[in-house]
Amino acid sequence: MRCLGIDYGRRRIGLALSDPTLLIASPLIIIENRGLKKTLTQIMDIIQKHDVGQIVVGLPLHMNGDESEMSREARQFGSAFTALGFPVAFVDERCTSFEAEEIIGNNPQSKKLIDKVAASIILQLYLDERRKSLNEGKNHK
Repeated sequence: MRCLGIDYGRRRIGLALSDPTLLIASPLIIIENRGLKKTLTQIMDIIQKHDVGQIVVGLPLHMNGDESEMSREARQFGSAFTALGFPVAFVDERCTSFEAEEIIGNNPQSKKLIDKVAASIILQLYLDERRKSLNEGKNHK
């Protein structure tokens, strides 16, 4: 089973996919947000195609850590997957778009990649934290 990272946006949604060992996140695709039903259908096709078992949604918080209107929308979007039976984790995505811009550079062509690169950063944060927690659990035994 793989994890799917989601960088939710009102216009575009970036998606990233983990490898089967849950170690590495890779940018996958950017889709247009065409409303909940159409967007969910499109993402469900991707989930089935790639054998996804965990959804990770970026949570856009204010710099002081408070939730924003966008974080409430992202939570709502993630809860649609919960309703479909998928486990959903939310990851603080502050500064991921800035990090994505740093990675891909500042030319107009690369701007199109930002959402899926941000999704891969969100997913990698989750995978790293998951691995760290698993290792800490092993060390306590």
